[in-house]
Amino acid sequence: MSGCVWGAAPLLEALGRLWEVQAPLGSGSSASVYRVRCCGDPRAPPGAVKEFVPPPPRPGPARRPGARPPAADCAEYGFRKERAALEHLRGHRNIVTLYGVFTNHYSANGPSRCLLLELLDISVSELLLHSSNQGCSMWVIQHCARDVLEALAFLHHKGYVHADLKPRNILWSAEEECFKLIDFGLSFKEGNQDVKYIQTDGYRAPEAELQNCLAQAGLQSETECTSAVDLWSLGIVLLEMFSGMKLKHTVQSQEWKVRESCCRCTCLHQMHPSASRL
Repeated sequence: MSGCVWGAAPLLEALGRLWEVQAPLGSGSSASVYRVRCCGDPRAPPGAVKEFVPPPPRPGPARRPGARPPAADCAEYGFRKERAALEHLRGHRNIVTLYGVFTNHYSANGPSRCLLLELLDISVSELLLHSSNQGCSMWVIQHCARDVLEALAFLHHKGYVHADLKPRNILWSAEEECFKLIDFGLSFKEGNQDVKYIQTDGYRAPEAELQNCLAQAGLQSETECTSAVDLWSLGIVLLEMFSGMKLKHTVQSQEWKVRESCCRCTCLHQMHPSASRL
């Protein structure tokens, strides 16, 4: 596949077709997403390109053995990781469809790897924003619960943990009239957790929170997280859809933080007595 040109001539060639880059859809620490339209074929559905952007190179000494890999390696790893998950999970109606992959040879920081995905519509995060703290209808909540549970049952059966379930990663497909899961950048195969820090603040299961705390303290967790962390996150998402309120705002209150801090210290001491000296 050839690459793409962003900016003055927002065109790319992928999967044997020419695509017009219409608008940015979002960006994260290592990737950006764009809405694209196939040129020359009005019947072709629009798509979304997720580009894993390597950071600009930094001058400096060579990396020491055992040191953390550079961000460019992380972008490549993130691309390979999400591609593998989506290819393995391809075909389920409640998981975003991967159309193909290609390389953007015209990126300002060098060649970048891209995923061409189906374009979905409104996210649960946007639905909550438009609900004005009134919550969603029971029809929407029930359909979201059913669709996400079917997606989780499928990917858990395949041995995967999504590990970043949140309103922004659940999108509605108007064409198929169902909700779909996106963003498998933190996903892992159960029993082979290769990501230290999983899930987003506010939707993180207790065992994942403890694992993150241990990692920050330089301690190794004795157990890995399982598919149960996805169900915890889904429960919070559904609670927010019902109440119209962000549970994260509650857990950020001073009273909650004091209780959480005491509980965390107790758990750390019980699992690693040496942590009390940190």
